[in-house]
Amino acid sequence: MRSIYIPNMKYAILDLDGTILDSMEAWKNVTRDYLASIGIKAAPDIREQVKRRTSEETAIYLQQAYQVHKPTEEIINGIHAVIRKKYEDCISLKPVGSCILRSLKEQNIPFCAATSTDRLMVEAALKRLHIYDDFSFILTCSEVGRGKYYPDIFYQAMERLGGRLDNTIVFEDALHCVRTAKNAGFTVAGVYEEVDKQDWDEICRICDYRII
Repeated sequence: MRSIYIPNMKYAILDLDGTILDSMEAWKNVTRDYLASIGIKAAPDIREQVKRRTSEETAIYLQQAYQVHKPTEEIINGIHAVIRKKYEDCISLKPVGSCILRSLKEQNIPFCAATSTDRLMVEAALKRLHIYDDFSFILTCSEVGRGKYYPDIFYQAMERLGGRLDNTIVFEDALHCVRTAKNAGFTVAGVYEEVDKQDWDEICRICDYRII
């Protein structure tokens, strides 16, 4: 894969899931995999049933629809344990993610991670893949106190890197994150993710650069 060059890029803010890490399929199937871990086969539409639910709402749905006779908190912890183990054991680096990291290192561009995922989970994956030390730092939405529907995490990451809006590029795969970063004044590189391919045309319309 060719090297990625973006004019005026002096700093980079990288999303992890779906941009650098090939983890979106794991998130897509986490409820199914949790049910399988307790001996229950999920219906084919399980993802559609839970994808807009909070963790608590998902647990309640499983109690009602699948007769999971466990306390809500225990179900939530069980789902988290399933996805955490995938970060620890098997989530891989996307080919495009490897290309992004290589290109940034070749150009001596400092970069950080800005992620919605729990710090311990992403650290486990990055260390296993031997890329943890490549990042200047990791910043999570829980640490910032707001998700990526708000630009706080991008602004804080930029400030810690020492960058400005005119020289800091945000790399994102999710439509709402691309939109947030662009509306906040950043130059945005949209990264293709197969799991969310239905959003790619809109991402291409919004972002400044497209990486496939």
